[in-house]
Formats: sequence, C-alpha cells, structure tokens
Amino acid sequence: MPDIPVWNKCNNKCLMCANTAGFSRNTPKDYTLLKQASRLEKHLRGCAAYRKNSGTAGAWNLTGGEPTLNPEFLKAMVYFRRRLKGEELALLSNGRRFSDPAFAAAFAAAAKPPFTLAVSIHGPTAAEHDAVAGVRGAFEQTTLGLKNLISLPAAPFLEIRVILHRRNYLRLGAILGFIKRSLKGARCRVVVMHYEAEGSGARNEGKLAVRLSATASRVNACARALTGFAETRLYHFPLCLLSPALRRLAVVSLPPEDRAYPACAGCGARKSCVGLMKPYLRRYGAGELKPLPGRGD
Repeated sequence: MPDIPVWNKCNNKCLMCANTAGFSRNTPKDYTLLKQASRLEKHLRGCAAYRKNSGTAGAWNLTGGEPTLNPEFLKAMVYFRRRLKGEELALLSNGRRFSDPAFAAAFAAAAKPPFTLAVSIHGPTAAEHDAVAGVRGAFEQTTLGLKNLISLPAAPFLEIRVILHRRNYLRLGAILGFIKRSLKGARCRVVVMHYEAEGSGARNEGKLAVRLSATASRVNACARALTGFAETRLYHFPLCLLSPALRRLAVVSLPPEDRAYPACAGCGARKSCVGLMKPYLRRYGAGELKPLPGRGD
C-alpha cells in the first residue's frame, strides 16, 4: 500500500533520513486534513495520488517528516482509521510527542487496530541515540513516549526499528538489550535494517558508510539477542549474507524498482530475497553476494 506523507517537517535531524531536501520545503498547506482526504479519495478511485509504494502490498504507511507535528494529526488519525476500516495502518514516528501523556492517550484512542506504531531507536544511551537523531533530548522524549504508550490499556502495537550504519552497527546487541529492558512486558516487533543511502543518508555517506557484509555479520552474531520479541524482521539484507537460521526473518523490504539481482543467476533463494539496494550496488558492486544452492530462477 502507498506511503502517505502526513507532514513534511521534523523535530529530529537524523543522519540517515531518506527524505530529500526538497520534501521539507513543501508548503504546509499540502498536508491539511482537507488535502489528505482529497488525496486519499483520488487514490481509492484509482488515480495516481501517491508516489511511493502505491502498488505494493502490506500496510498503509503514514509517514513524514514527523507526522505528529501536523496540527491536525489527531483528526487525521481518526479520519484514516475510519476511512480505511479494517485495513492495516502503520505510523512512522520518532515517538517524541508521545512523551506528553495526554497526547499519547488521545493517539491510542484514535489508533484502533489493526494499527502499528513504528519508532526508531538509534543507540542504547542518550548520547549515542541523540548523536544520530541530531537533537539533544530526543532519546529521553522517545523512550518516555514509548513508556507512556505501553502503560495504556489500549496501546497500539509497537514496532521498534534499528537502522544500522557505521555509527551504531557494532552496538546492535546493546540496543536490543535496551529495548528488552525498556519495553518489558510489551508486545512489540523489532525490525533491524541496513540504512538506505538516500536523502540525508546519501549526503552523510562519509559518516555512515558500512558494507552490508559487516552489518549482516553483526546481525548474525546477535542471533540470540534477536529472540524474545513478538516478532523479528530483517530488512534490506540479501539472504546469502545471513546465517541459515536467520534467513526466515528476512523480508523483501523494497519495491521492485529499488532492488537489483546482479550476481544472483541460479540462486535458489532469489524469489524470496530482497537482492541489493540499487544505490548500494552503484557504490560497492556485487562482490559480497554468493548465490545459494538450490533451484534458481
């Protein structure tokens, strides 16, 4: 299902944000509830109203910027939940506004299931997380927001994302341990992914660049730490870089136009593999890939 941009501004400055600089310069008038409703109705009538992932399966992704900064955010959540009744909705947020207990409660009341809130944790400490988020105090607000939400009787299902790059991939085990301690007792999905070199991620390539083989090696080393959650998923990792026991957790996490299979002829896992991100292929080539045995394409 499509990505629906709810707001184009953000109160974080994440090093690996995939949004382009031009996106943040859009006028706020493009994100009023009236415009949101008009755009969705066009999409439901079969018009091309959304640019990203409009033809893919899965949840409707409510994205930003930081969606919760939209002055009509709560009204928009009520609208989308009512208009897309029974459909899976997923809100991508930094979680900071949920540090306000009243705001968290109002959101939870609007986010009736099936609804997932996806929040990223960039490090196991305030210093590490805030260095990636680009704002001092972000870690404190994000973690408080998550605790406020899980304390509610009707909390939305949580997805905690860990986006790996040079600044944090060696700390994956510590990050997973922090999530388990902080959200003890909560049902949550953990998604671990290699960062995408787009937007700020491309501009900050010198600070972030790390090979998929390195991040996958760290994921393999943390296999035990990846257990104990309601669900675990791995995004953007070619199956041949993961240990056999972890391959079942890998998801084809990119639309067809964003992935490539340059060294995969005859690979027995190609149909269920994400391949390589095209920007990654242009930078590093395909030398890390090795076709897996079995029946290929």
